Amino acid sequence: MSPKAGFVLLDQIEPRLRATVPYIRGVGAEDAEELLQDALAVAAKMLHDLEERGKEVTPGNIAYYTILHMRSGRRSYSAGRTDVMNAGTQLDSNSMVLSFEEPAGYDPETDEEIPLGDMLAGSDDDPAGAAARVMDWEDFLDTHNPRYEAMVCDFAQGKRAKDTAARFGFSNSWAHDLKENLAEDLREHFGADAIADSVQGPSWRGNITVDHEKAACRAERRRG
Repeated sequence: MSPKAGFVLLDQIEPRLRATVPYIRGVGAEDAEELLQDALAVAAKMLHDLEERGKEVTPGNIAYYTILHMRSGRRSYSAGRTDVMNAGTQLDSNSMVLSFEEPAGYDPETDEEIPLGDMLAGSDDDPAGAAARVMDWEDFLDTHNPRYEAMVCDFAQGKRAKDTAARFGFSNSWAHDLKENLAEDLREHFGADAIADSVQGPSWRGNITVDHEKAACRAERRRG
């Protein structure tokens, strides 16, 4: 954009936009100042494209078409309507953005509304925690007695130490000693708090649990 076009944008187009943008319907958290900045970006692109093509238009025309773009849901970052987060898609009522705290259901047991975030939160094992455990076990088994892996796999399948001994043709006392050595090496490798750490839930789930407990307490007080 040339200096002349920049002067036109700030001196003649910006005042027109500033006077009109506050009356444009925003979407979601958009406010008038944010829409004004976005409108200026749209107008600047129009000026640049027209200047590149050697065409001249009045500042009033640029402001007029910029306002039409903003009212139709076009923004400087996107003009399509296939993105669910796009302002135009939401103005067409084809999508909407809701807070995770938005009520999405009702729990008759606690007599409380269920927030959308609770409906979307999974109860499965945290993927990051599961991947970290696999890496920890691989590191431990790769650096210790090779027979530990067989015993750990048997334990994971619900088998006992004597089943591992029978598989290798050893006595139960051998299996007992291997189990004791495994426990000692695990404590040394992972630390004394390894068992407590392994059953601790992910920290992000703590807030959800606390909210559930508060709701249950309120419901219990009302019933009492």
